[in-house]
Amino acid sequence: MELTNTNLRYLLTIYHLSRKRLEVSSKDVAAALEVSRASVTSMMSILVEKRLVEKERYGKIHLTAQGRRLAGGLADQADRLAAALRGWMELPGEEAWMAACAAVSELSCRSAAPAARWEALTA
Repeated sequence: MELTNTNLRYLLTIYHLSRKRLEVSSKDVAAALEVSRASVTSMMSILVEKRLVEKERYGKIHLTAQGRRLAGGLADQADRLAAALRGWMELPGEEAWMAACAAVSELSCRSAAPAARWEALTA
């Protein structure tokens, strides 16, 4: 199963939001990524199909076990990069984390190692 950098960015955002609050909604994801709710709805359909998220009837979003494992590994990388960005570029915490997520999701799509880990997770 192939994941795009956009798939990974949404997944990381859901993971990040779920660390802060019990329930995550499409509205929360849209606000965090500065995209429309229609874009979130479209991406949620893709992530549900890939079995990375589950979406409840009233818009609450939860990561599946596979989604948590994948997002957790990527979030660890993003956390380390965000810490470096805060120091190097003096970025505020949330801005550094979002920049780190963008970098991690883009670089993960270009590297064979994350793809191999994903295949191992879904096998």
